[in-house]
Amino acid sequence: MTTDISDLQKTLLPISIALSIIISSILVFKKSEYNGGNWSRISHLGYIGIMSYLIYSLSSSLLTTVTLKMNRISKTETTEKNFVMSTMTFRENGKLISSEPWVIKSDGKYEVRGRITGKSYDDNVDGIFMDKSDYAKVEQKKEFGITLVNGLFGIPYEPTLKE
Repeated sequence: MTTDISDLQKTLLPISIALSIIISSILVFKKSEYNGGNWSRISHLGYIGIMSYLIYSLSSSLLTTVTLKMNRISKTETTEKNFVMSTMTFRENGKLISSEPWVIKSDGKYEVRGRITGKSYDDNVDGIFMDKSDYAKVEQKKEFGITLVNGLFGIPYEPTLKE
């Protein structure tokens, strides 16, 4: 789920920063170039700061990807939750024109946008991808049940419709 991945990235932030500083320190420091003077120290610290900034997004993405792959290694439990579909409302001059479920259709797949009950959200919503037959089952519902598999780190994946 999108919100679980963003929560994971926030959790991994200190590790990503430390990893980028370590990688940039390894890349910058060469004993033959470092003579120990004040200006040399300042320039090397500047290099480390710039390299850390440049390497951070790469190390953060790599760390998030590795963690998500490791999350799928083992299935710890399955949980059943309710998924509430978000709606898009259209207004003209303050009057409600229409209100419909927030569904993105592309290439025969349907991404149903909404929120899982009992989960706190900051701003974003989650999306569940469905094929045409699954979407036909939930098209007229505002809320439906899903089964999620929790992985090694407790991050849910593989949402399926609860029969």
